[in-house]
Amino acid sequence: MSTNEPTTATTTPVAATTAATTTATAATTTTATTQTVKTGAIKAMTAFSTMEDPPVAIVGGSVSKGMTGNTNFLLPPVDPAVLGNTVVSFTEAIQAAADGGANAVAVCAKYRALVIQNLKILAIYVENNCNNDMSVFTTSGFTARTPAVKTKGQPAAMPAIRTLAHGMNSGQLTATLLKAASAFAYNVRYAVMTNGVPGAWAIVPVAKAGKKTTISGLTPGAMYAFQVQALGSTGYTDWSDSKTIICI
Repeated sequence: MSTNEPTTATTTPVAATTAATTTATAATTTTATTQTVKTGAIKAMTAFSTMEDPPVAIVGGSVSKGMTGNTNFLLPPVDPAVLGNTVVSFTEAIQAAADGGANAVAVCAKYRALVIQNLKILAIYVENNCNNDMSVFTTSGFTARTPAVKTKGQPAAMPAIRTLAHGMNSGQLTATLLKAASAFAYNVRYAVMTNGVPGAWAIVPVAKAGKKTTISGLTPGAMYAFQVQALGSTGYTDWSDSKTIICI
């Protein structure tokens, strides 16, 4: 469909009354947004490849110290003392590599790789043996990753009708909606106004805001009220305030 052509929905108000009223009642329920913390096993921060040499050495020293004589972790796959000695050699290599000598840089890289390898092995061991107890985990010298906070679903913002206008033919009206944040569909409903009170509502689904939706089969000379609701991932919003227009 061309973007310059209006979307036409032909609806007979009388025939749609019963189904529309039932749909409108069911559609107005909105589910509240809930925010949950993604829980699970404690995981150690092991993004060592993104760290400079000194921070890697600091983590290595912290873990060597934390694991030494730690009764929470009696059988580590890497001897904490061996890790500590490797960290000392790595620290000395960092200082030697500061002069930029090719050999010193290569030695530094070798010790860095060894420290990181040992840290990753120990991280898995600590994760599997801390019983998901943070107070036990922290004794190892590792830092835990921050749990991810996820928001389940975003409610759609309250929608609105941007314009109501007369269609090309008698008995036609067009409605154009304002886009509502987090909405992926809309419902427009309309009803004849009698003494300022809307009658039975008829509902027209609208896929996108911003395009004209044409409603046909209306009564010339009658005043119509229009409302809109948006659908988000948590359900429908309430109906918007009414806008009115006389059909010609």
